[in-house]
Amino acid sequence: MTTTPTDGTAPPEPGDLTDGTTAVKPRSTAGWLGVLLILVLLSEEVAYAFNLVTPALPSMAARFQTPDVAWVSTLFMLTGAISAPLVGKLADRDGKKKWLLITTGCMALGSLIVALAPTFPIVLAGRAIEGLGLAIVPIVYSLMRDIFPAKLLALAVSLSTAGIGVTTITGPIFAGILIDNFGYRGVFFALAIFPVLVGALVVLGVPESPVRVRTPIDWTGGALLGATIAILLFGIGEGGNWGWTSWPTLLCAAAALTVFALWLEHTRRANHPLIDVSVLRGRPVLTTMVAQFSAQAVIALQFVLLSFIVQTPVALGLTYGLGETAGFMARITTPAGIASVLMGFLVGYLAERRGARLPGIAGFVLAIAGSLLLAFSHAEFGPILIGYLVYAFGGGLISAAIPNLVIAATPVRLQAVTASTVNVVGSLGSAIAVQAGFAILGLHIAAVVDGAPIYGDIGFTTVYLATAALGAAGFAAALLMPHGRAPQSSAALNP
Repeated sequence: MTTTPTDGTAPPEPGDLTDGTTAVKPRSTAGWLGVLLILVLLSEEVAYAFNLVTPALPSMAARFQTPDVAWVSTLFMLTGAISAPLVGKLADRDGKKKWLLITTGCMALGSLIVALAPTFPIVLAGRAIEGLGLAIVPIVYSLMRDIFPAKLLALAVSLSTAGIGVTTITGPIFAGILIDNFGYRGVFFALAIFPVLVGALVVLGVPESPVRVRTPIDWTGGALLGATIAILLFGIGEGGNWGWTSWPTLLCAAAALTVFALWLEHTRRANHPLIDVSVLRGRPVLTTMVAQFSAQAVIALQFVLLSFIVQTPVALGLTYGLGETAGFMARITTPAGIASVLMGFLVGYLAERRGARLPGIAGFVLAIAGSLLLAFSHAEFGPILIGYLVYAFGGGLISAAIPNLVIAATPVRLQAVTASTVNVVGSLGSAIAVQAGFAILGLHIAAVVDGAPIYGDIGFTTVYLATAALGAAGFAAALLMPHGRAPQSSAALNP
């Protein structure tokens, strides 16, 4: 809680950091592992909001007779990206546990609205409310920085994100059971119940952060930054349909740049801006954002490309395609999910001894290697499994390393808002990469079957090479990082 001096000194000025670390009661190692489990489960809710919903989209499209069902996913990401920096700032000011509970409540409420929705617009309204919960993951590892013992911090932060790899294994199973037995509404009832249960555990078992940043909230800056992100993501999402050189796409790009320039000017003049641009411009945060952008771009492209390669029919006579169902993907993604979780433990071990930069570098090397393997060998199950698994080991290392790198790069007073901003940059990376990947594939259409394009092999090779190039950009950013070289417990003391 915010402290008030009793020794005659002046109270903290706006923007000052107040820290009453004695407010966090000591616990045994087992007790802290229990807290970690609760927070990891809460992070899983965000992953399930993606992984369980995607298989439900076809039945939702049929139920509401809409061609715009993609907005069920798009609006969720859009509102999350718009709100994340502002929610992060509020968490820095008011308490991270408090805002974890608020965003968890938004996930539950939004899911319940979708489950009960009689019309498609109400479905979209529910997903928009759900999107506020995207801030959960960065707030989780920001809270960990404030409350966990130094010796457990690196492991806790690594598992809070790498643990999401579990959804790669369980997501398809749960989605199948729920959709087959209860329809798409079963998915959203489950997404409504799960955060209520975990939220109760948070209330009972997770301590609040003692750290507060006494500062006014820059609502104007939040609105301008949110508008920039919204326009940019909307333009990226629709650019493939409009055409990348069409006037609506160019208008979105121009509008996003204009609003971003207004935000920069406002931030320069504001006494207490939403985001300290000098921190974002500094090499530690800047290189971490580049790494996050590259990492999320690679992860998104790998999953999209795999789904096409697995399901493209062999009978078409192409040089790729396994001709299997979507469920067959689990034979590849399950080992990948296990690899991701294992890498979370490894990063926790390495970050406390050598810093988080080293596993980040190794992760990008493996992601590049896996992408190159798949670029030139994606016609048979064995090489596809090996290539994707090599990438997955790398992706697991990167996903666990980046939150630790954010902590090492960011002052305590700006932890949650900067972490949320870095996550937004990652969302932009995945959105831009997927659209660019489809644009490249669209240049190499081998046939059209039942109105659906069948892409040529050269298109997949090109996109996999582009994925390797994105990995190389992340690798370069990791090499340039001035932080993440010290044990994580000492790096987290950054004031």
